[in-house]
Amino acid sequence: MSLNPPQGPPSGLAPRRVVPLTLLVVGIVVSAGIAVAATAIYIELVPSNSHPSGPAVTVVDDLGRTVVAPLNPARIVVLAPSVMDIVYRLGLRDRVVGVGCDADLPGGLLNEYSPNQSSLWSITPASCIADFPSLNVEEVLNSSPQLVLATTITSAATVEQMSVTFHLPVVLLEPTTLQGIVSDVQLVGTIFPSVSTATNQLVAALDRQLVSAADFDSNLSTNGVPLPTVLVTYYFDSGGYYTYGPDSFGESLINVLGAVNVAGSTPLIYYELNGSAVLNDSPQVIIYGTSWNDPWLVANETPAQWASPASGAPYWAQLTGSKVALDVTLVSESDPTLILALPVLLHAVHPALYPPT
Repeated sequence: MSLNPPQGPPSGLAPRRVVPLTLLVVGIVVSAGIAVAATAIYIELVPSNSHPSGPAVTVVDDLGRTVVAPLNPARIVVLAPSVMDIVYRLGLRDRVVGVGCDADLPGGLLNEYSPNQSSLWSITPASCIADFPSLNVEEVLNSSPQLVLATTITSAATVEQMSVTFHLPVVLLEPTTLQGIVSDVQLVGTIFPSVSTATNQLVAALDRQLVSAADFDSNLSTNGVPLPTVLVTYYFDSGGYYTYGPDSFGESLINVLGAVNVAGSTPLIYYELNGSAVLNDSPQVIIYGTSWNDPWLVANETPAQWASPASGAPYWAQLTGSKVALDVTLVSESDPTLILALPVLLHAVHPALYPPT
């Protein structure tokens, strides 16, 4: 079976989640939330103890919002795989009462979580809170959470509705650099001091990887090694390659890898480079995210087949740079797993200089 990929996102649109980059990256429109009628439903269905009282902590999230959150909340809703990665690694999975996904869409959980993530994090249809094409706030409220951890995929209007109308604290985690991921781990650890040991251990592990990558980059400069040009693409279609522009999280990743972003002069943070532009830039390394391990999406095809011209990758055969297929989560999710996988990415960019892992 050959994959006929759908039309990709318009220029300027960020990757939605994990696997939907190959399916639901089209037309993501985050609406303002549910109707006012949901207020009555909420009052009727959600128990009064859903608004916790007791010890609290004040934090500043990644959008600069000051949020008063309960200390060590027992019930949380997590609305992004990147955030779920932090929650799981800190040993907080048993506190999660709902996750953002939509089991009723074609492909089910695989629209937002890779098979590995679904298995590791115990994501089942029963835990899904519909978040496409917009977040179902009623389902969030009926889970009786004390805290919501989200990203900017959740619209500002919906965040405002949960925070102001329903007095439900919402913390937004949207790091713009790899160091920002470490800061987000520390932020979550501030809310959950009960897992301080796990927080400190994870932060130390992430710091070690970042220091190691920085040392490698410094050695490249010291020895006058030319930095390779790299295209990181999280999705492509017949029109071009969707990638990261200047001052984006993706460019931060490329810089940490000791490389030059071929899309560094594009006008948007998320941008579609047309095929002829990529051919002209002739990147020395092309790292492309793929969901090839997901049989529902690509049914026994290898990464090379998935990225073939028949699947819509323009000028693929003419691009002479090394082509490295990686799980799309490693090029689209700003989470601890990405930092811990830096040795894999460094070897992909510098195969002769950085040993394989």
